[in-house]
Amino acid sequence: FNYLSELNVNSLEVFIPDRQIDGYGLSRNAIDYFYKKKIDLVICLDCGSNEKDTIEYGASLGISIIVIDHHEQNKQSPALAIINPKKKKDKSGLNYLATVGLSFLFIVALNRKLKKKFFFNKICEPNIKKYLDLVALGTVCDLVPLKKINRLFVKKGIEVINKKKNEGIQMLIDRLNIDRNIDSSDISFYLGPCINAPGRVGESILGFKLLSLKYKNQLTNTIDTILRNNKERKTLESIACREAKDKIYQTQHKRKNRKKNFILSYNKNWHPGIIGIIAGRLTKEFSLPSVVISSKNNSIKGSIRSIKGIHANEIIEFMHKNKLVINGGGHKMAGGFTLKNNTLDLLPSVLDDYFKNKDLLKEDNLDIDIILELHSLNLNEIEKIKSLGPFGQENEEPRVVIRQLRPIFSKIVGKFRRHIFCVLEDIYGNTINAMAFNEVGSNIGKVIGREKVFNVAGKLNIYESEKQRLPQIIIEDILVL
Repeated sequence: FNYLSELNVNSLEVFIPDRQIDGYGLSRNAIDYFYKKKIDLVICLDCGSNEKDTIEYGASLGISIIVIDHHEQNKQSPALAIINPKKKKDKSGLNYLATVGLSFLFIVALNRKLKKKFFFNKICEPNIKKYLDLVALGTVCDLVPLKKINRLFVKKGIEVINKKKNEGIQMLIDRLNIDRNIDSSDISFYLGPCINAPGRVGESILGFKLLSLKYKNQLTNTIDTILRNNKERKTLESIACREAKDKIYQTQHKRKNRKKNFILSYNKNWHPGIIGIIAGRLTKEFSLPSVVISSKNNSIKGSIRSIKGIHANEIIEFMHKNKLVINGGGHKMAGGFTLKNNTLDLLPSVLDDYFKNKDLLKEDNLDIDIILELHSLNLNEIEKIKSLGPFGQENEEPRVVIRQLRPIFSKIVGKFRRHIFCVLEDIYGNTINAMAFNEVGSNIGKVIGREKVFNVAGKLNIYESEKQRLPQIIIEDILVL
């Protein structure tokens, strides 16, 4: 902080690397850009903890690098400073923070230091609380535990979002036709994927522009492009996931007696920007760690999504030890890497070696918080449950079971006709609206169509329209009676 607060900084430049070119860490390509632009101080966010060689290369060119990161650190670094609570010697207890939260606290501390040096006697002290909307977005989308400081960041950040201070976020909300106050699930399912889409299939800078531009005439084209990118992302994801699942089912059929402790899926045509999402979907469906590879654009990129008990970053470190990986990193549940050329054929046997002595904790059961009777359920009770939010990792939204229901009406809904809307009735004639997302053609969808009596597990919601507010349950599972 002494170093930074005494600098005479006249300009600030934001550099957002291209994931397809720069991979999953601080790259030499980025260092060459900084050198060409005569930049001598770089603050590197959300990567850099393990880029020892690249940081040394920057130092040789006179570039000082500060790293703010939350990924596991496996190597000593020559960086000017590393702010990472996952360093082995760190005792802060803040290892649950995402990089966005660490960056916010960094700015808070820097402001405090500048204040002691009377820096704000000359200029107006910034109100950094107004940027908590960005902290909330990043914290929810990075899937870190919503506890302690993170929960406060998200709770206060959502309040800022709903005050409509950020023009880009508000315009995106309007274009997505969200006509209510935003909550953490809206960030997870709507805002986050849209803002992230250009970084996957377009130009990463567009997400930054959306969050930083101040005037509607500047934002219109940006949001149009972001929404197109998001539509393209969804299409690419849908095709790739179907291809991956088909191949997995074919492989399972051929190897009936051989159990696999992981999933490895590869296609040279998959867009490298979506392989993390494919891995996440495969892990969710098969309850196994998933490694997904793409070699498009002459670079072999990989993404990992894991399960409890299997550390994604340890998998990448094992690949490092076996000399397969150029760079990469991650944390417990997710990671990314770049494979060396001509090593793809070696990857299955290396992963077999890693997983052969691992005990997998398969989680096929749903944890239920409470069993309810439909006649006792009302808007007031749902609002009490919602007040426990914001919900997310390690502060999961309560899951309920409502017993002895049967569908008295159902229809397929949604732009792509993948969801089922239904009305459920108990034995006393009480009813509740229900949604089953992406269940058309599934076992759950078939049960609803047969109008069987069942117990339903899911999460409670309030359906709001201009005229009414009604209790609703989002169906996650069904037990036929």
